Amino acid sequence: MNITFLIGNGFDRNLGLKTTYSEFIKWYKKTPAKTDTLKKFREYINDNEELWSAAEEELGKYTAQFDAGAGAAFNECHKDICEHLACYLKDEQGKFESQALVNEIENAFSQLKALSSPFHTQEKEVLDAVYTNRRNENVIFNFITYNYTDTLDQCLKLAQKKQGLLGTHKYDTSILNHTVGAIHHVHGTVNSQMVFGVNDKSQIAKPDIFNCEYGDLYEELLIKQQANQGYQENADAKAKKLLNESHILYIYGMSIGATDKFWWERVCAWLTGNAERHVVLFCYDIQQKGLSILTAKLRNGKLSAQ
Repeated sequence: MNITFLIGNGFDRNLGLKTTYSEFIKWYKKTPAKTDTLKKFREYINDNEELWSAAEEELGKYTAQFDAGAGAAFNECHKDICEHLACYLKDEQGKFESQALVNEIENAFSQLKALSSPFHTQEKEVLDAVYTNRRNENVIFNFITYNYTDTLDQCLKLAQKKQGLLGTHKYDTSILNHTVGAIHHVHGTVNSQMVFGVNDKSQIAKPDIFNCEYGDLYEELLIKQQANQGYQENADAKAKKLLNESHILYIYGMSIGATDKFWWERVCAWLTGNAERHVVLFCYDIQQKGLSILTAKLRNGKLSAQ
């Protein structure tokens, strides 16, 4: 049985790291600008800082500040903010001391074998039925992370190093293993192939800025799926395959953002493909200052939470 976790920035924030775009932008706007184009970019961000909590969307809108054919100037801004984001996040991930939390990490991942336990009875029965129907199979926990940091990798490495397995269960006379399968960074990492941009061309305010030499390349780097394809590592295709082979999805720390629209469409398509598939959303409850767990079901083609 394949259980796949979709991991967003809430994972790093829960570790105490300042990894939101709002926190990054406060730092970025104060960094030195090497050219007039970059100076103007920082001034624009400073004047509209509250909007840049959705930095990728705003980057697509920022194309409206350029004349047609000015793709090279825009790409200068795109490249600069990506390079600074990588530096900022490297510093933040360096603050995560996984060894200091080794006991908590081991305990958290050891509980993956009992993921249905926090649910109400009706919801628990639904998930337990999936486990029961596949009780004669090994359990593989896969991870698709949308974060650039390596904090998830560090946690999984520690959990595996100490325990080897994340758990076991018995079927007849056989002991079946619970193991870590694949970990995919679909947006790259702070060290390579960082994908930072929009979902599609409709989120580019002024597409004709790319009517220039190398314009196709500049546009490709801004649109996430095209950027992934350009890196030729099949990161997007591998993650999509993993998604389609999953029996349960757990979504943790992710916002339903417009710049990842195609991923949410994939999740909905995956749900409609088989009535036995289930999605579990871990939703942060601000009022209760904790985590409330909601099951998500698809009815008439619409994703709803209960």
